[in-house]
Amino acid sequence: MTLAAELPVHALRAARIRQLLRLLLVGFYVAVLLTEPPAEQLIPCWVIVGCYLVWTIGTGFLATADPRAQRLLWVALVVDVAVLTLLTLLSDTAATQSWTPYLLINGFFVIPIIAAAQLNPWMCAAVVAPTVLVQFVAGALIRNVGGEPWSYVVLRTVVLSAVGLGAVLLSRLQRARVQRIAGLLADRTALLEELLVVQQREQQDLAEVLHDGALQYVLGARQQLEDVAEGDPSAGQRVDEALREAARLLRSTTSQLHPAVLEAAGLPAALNDLVETVRARQPLQVSLIVEGWDDRLRTPVDSQLFAGARELLTNVVKHAEADRVQVTLRRDGGEAVLTVADDGRGMGSVDLAARLEQGHLGLASLRVRMEAAGGGLGVRAGQPQGTVVDLRLPLLE
Repeated sequence: MTLAAELPVHALRAARIRQLLRLLLVGFYVAVLLTEPPAEQLIPCWVIVGCYLVWTIGTGFLATADPRAQRLLWVALVVDVAVLTLLTLLSDTAATQSWTPYLLINGFFVIPIIAAAQLNPWMCAAVVAPTVLVQFVAGALIRNVGGEPWSYVVLRTVVLSAVGLGAVLLSRLQRARVQRIAGLLADRTALLEELLVVQQREQQDLAEVLHDGALQYVLGARQQLEDVAEGDPSAGQRVDEALREAARLLRSTTSQLHPAVLEAAGLPAALNDLVETVRARQPLQVSLIVEGWDDRLRTPVDSQLFAGARELLTNVVKHAEADRVQVTLRRDGGEAVLTVADDGRGMGSVDLAARLEQGHLGLASLRVRMEAAGGGLGVRAGQPQGTVVDLRLPLLE
């Protein structure tokens, strides 16, 4: 999910909020004209309010029926300001004493709130600034009706400016939240896609291990049984060796598939089986170093570290073109650190966020999983070549 896909949904909700606020503004106009009707220009004021009501209903219907039209509905904010200004100036501006314009001018405080429903802070600011200016001009024109001092006009403008600034900041906050939500949805979608890829890859690796490894030893042992039947004295030993190797490969494969093995044997033993499996299947010099880790230690992050090691070793085998790889498990204060270092071609400068956006999901999705667990993933260049990847997770014993 991208920001472009998420914006229309929030824009539709914002359009409904703007329509509700405009209807409340119409109600405000009606209440003022009923309670404090102007002695002059009353009919034109009712006509303007009626037209504004029709306009509000029409724009609300248009925004709901055609989401593409929402981009053009910012023009309605200009109409809001124009209608309010016209009503204020028409209501007894020629009278010597009237409360109607002073009541109507308070409607300017609603305009910034309507503009805040926009997901574009710049557009909101472009509406708020003229609103403040027009309110000041209208206040200056009607001040003689009731003898309002200039200080009142200025203070009202200052308060409206503060409300407008708050509206712009609120609009910016809304857009930032939408962007954040879109980013989280993108990460979630990427992780789901990566999960499917990992599952397919694990199924393929399992099929290769069973077919090319254990199954071949079992078939070889079966062929050796014929030699045993013929009385070959060394055939029995070869059958035993083949079955032992098949059992070792099956045990190693099981340790990769079933997390219960981690509870039974511990993370170092499970990593050792993983290393032996890679060493047996690939022309790689794979080594394991365990520092400060008790074999009896069991932690909630064992399965995540093991899955991360398996994924990193798979990446090394498929992409690194390395001759040697070293896996290190150690404790660093309250953290567990798993390091996979190879002497391959290296990755250079890696921007994981950019790789995620571009669809390179391996390391990026692993980083997201580590960060979700309160840890992190670091990538750096090896010396003199290669790549070093560090997985860190808080060690909760």
